[in-house]
Amino acid sequence: MSTVQIQNDKFYQAVTYVFKSWTALKLAVEMQWGGVDSEDKHDWLVDVVVEYFGKHGKETYAEDVESILQQVMADEFNTLLEDDSAYQVSKDLIKLYAECIEGNYSSIDLLRSRHATSVNNNIASSKKVKSQLQIEDDDDDDGENEDTEIIDAMDTSEDVSSNNQNKMYSSKKEPIIDDEGFQLVTKRRK
Repeated sequence: MSTVQIQNDKFYQAVTYVFKSWTALKLAVEMQWGGVDSEDKHDWLVDVVVEYFGKHGKETYAEDVESILQQVMADEFNTLLEDDSAYQVSKDLIKLYAECIEGNYSSIDLLRSRHATSVNNNIASSKKVKSQLQIEDDDDDDGENEDTEIIDAMDTSEDVSSNNQNKMYSSKKEPIIDDEGFQLVTKRRK
């Protein structure tokens, strides 16, 4: 592989990692604001940006890249960016492109490791949530009726509230705390 091809491949990876960590674009893809082909539009945007940098090289300006990003987000994902994120992403891409031209891929390697860590954390979180949901489902099947638990809790709170009402008339505006540590909310008399 030639040096230019390696630089192009590395920059393509860099754009992909930056876009996958850009919250606005990530949400637009995950929520399918661009329709069912949102993921394809994401990939197409990566190609457009890489091609733009390929044509303009070091003569690429952050404002121009920002304009492209804002236009694509508006046209393809129906998203108006009111924050400064498109400009920040543009500056990051210009910096990464300059590093690729110099043969410095350390920032791209850092992006890759962050992306891998993020993916691994998401997978671990997903497994944890799934196991918690499974445990909750198992708890629901152990024969106890939730309605009975709610009624029992209501009976307990009624007993506590009747005791607390008697105390309420004898004391002035002091908070009434039940046995479980909750403050009783009462109506004010006129």
